[in-house]
Amino acid sequence: MGMSPRVGSNGCMIAFMGFRREMVGRAADLVRRSRDVALQCWLGMPPRVLRRFSGGKTVVDGQELDAHVQALLFAMRVARIRDPDGVEAARRAMEENLRAIAPRRAAMREMRDLTLTTPAASLRARLYVPTTAPSTPPLLVFFHGGGFVVGSIASHEPAVRELASLARVAALSVEYRLAPEHKAPTAALDACDAYRWAREHARELGCDDRRVGVGGDSAGGNVSAVLCHLCRERGLQQPDLQLLIYPGTDFTCSMRSHEVFGSGFVLEADRIEWYMRHYVSNMARRREPTVSPLFWPRFDDLAPAVVVTAGFDPLRDEGAAYAERLREAGVAVVYRCERSLIHGFFNMSGVIPAARDANQRIAAEVRGVLAG
Repeated sequence: MGMSPRVGSNGCMIAFMGFRREMVGRAADLVRRSRDVALQCWLGMPPRVLRRFSGGKTVVDGQELDAHVQALLFAMRVARIRDPDGVEAARRAMEENLRAIAPRRAAMREMRDLTLTTPAASLRARLYVPTTAPSTPPLLVFFHGGGFVVGSIASHEPAVRELASLARVAALSVEYRLAPEHKAPTAALDACDAYRWAREHARELGCDDRRVGVGGDSAGGNVSAVLCHLCRERGLQQPDLQLLIYPGTDFTCSMRSHEVFGSGFVLEADRIEWYMRHYVSNMARRREPTVSPLFWPRFDDLAPAVVVTAGFDPLRDEGAAYAERLREAGVAVVYRCERSLIHGFFNMSGVIPAARDANQRIAAEVRGVLAG
């Protein structure tokens, strides 16, 4: 029996809609690739040219903004690149936007996906062992940034690979559970469980279980700081390093840098509020130490710290204040402010030479502590 005209029409329509979706997807991908190439060409120009066409020098609070960063911000304004309000759209946008500015993927001797089975959840993770690492390397457990709402192993892969390669350590990149599906302090508790898992299984990963550090950028720096306090409170072994890259440590957002740099430098004040609304159930909880570790009553007996902030960043002052609290408590601290850079520079070394230099300094400090 032949197919009826009605069924045949429906089949053609379904086929056409599938073809249309594929073509739209390809066109969107082509537009993104073209935009990425244009941005890379623009940022490849000499600094004096970038300054000239992006408005001249920017000096705020006695700091001069890097020429390439200024050009990037100018390009973002021209292209009207904004963070979406929807959570899923924001998650996709982060991965897409970082693709154009990320470093080249460093060579790995080994790379594999893992599932960390912890008391609270099963967490996705990816192990990176660079070709530069020794046969039994130290291990850095890394937690991505993204305001506790966005970010993933994929979004931070190029930067984590670069850090591991430059520092000559293995890196275990962990995906903690995100808000708004999982409210505070889930991210920090997951991070603590992931560190404990890594410490217990380091030898199985081919790593040195006597040299296990933690670290992350932004929200990842926050949870790295919190987990060190949790380890002390729970009687667990401290990490051998806490690497805090422009960490959020005080979500009352009351420090001066929030006022000075709350607009125009990628991490906007209203976006910080967007993240906090998703992560914290009410305003009163923002002062809880597991959310804002600057409010922890004790700072003694914590892991040696490397704290790095960015000059043009709303989180600058709270990162500096956290480093000072550690130092006052007798914790070994290396603190540095990358005065010409903005929040997010850790992921920008593919197109921002100053970010590449900053990441090399970070890697040298990680290597010095973990491999020393």
